[in-house]
Amino acid sequence: MPNQSLISFIILLIGVLILINPILKFRKSKTTIDPIKFKKVNKLLTSGIYKYSRNPMYLGLLMIVISTSIFYLNIFSMITPILFYYWINRFQIKREEIFLSEKFGKEYLFYKTKTRRWL
Repeated sequence: MPNQSLISFIILLIGVLILINPILKFRKSKTTIDPIKFKKVNKLLTSGIYKYSRNPMYLGLLMIVISTSIFYLNIFSMITPILFYYWINRFQIKREEIFLSEKFGKEYLFYKTKTRRWL
């Protein structure tokens, strides 16, 4: 593939930039970024990048996985983003959404109606 490394690098860079922004917002808001300890979340962020995506950190990670797939360009690397997307949706985001609905109630439910899960 022509410019394979360049395309991979650009997508990697975009993924890292997307990932950094919400991490900084979480730190500034003094809430957890740990996906395992998501129950320690104490604030619902809905501004900035969170206006466009409810899960920009996972979006950034997905972009990084896609960049790696493009870099290696083999059958295993091409399946990885699909597996990552499925796994995160099924086993992480669904659990987080249930928790956020319980913790923030109508505020979170309203946010879900106006902001897409990924982009």
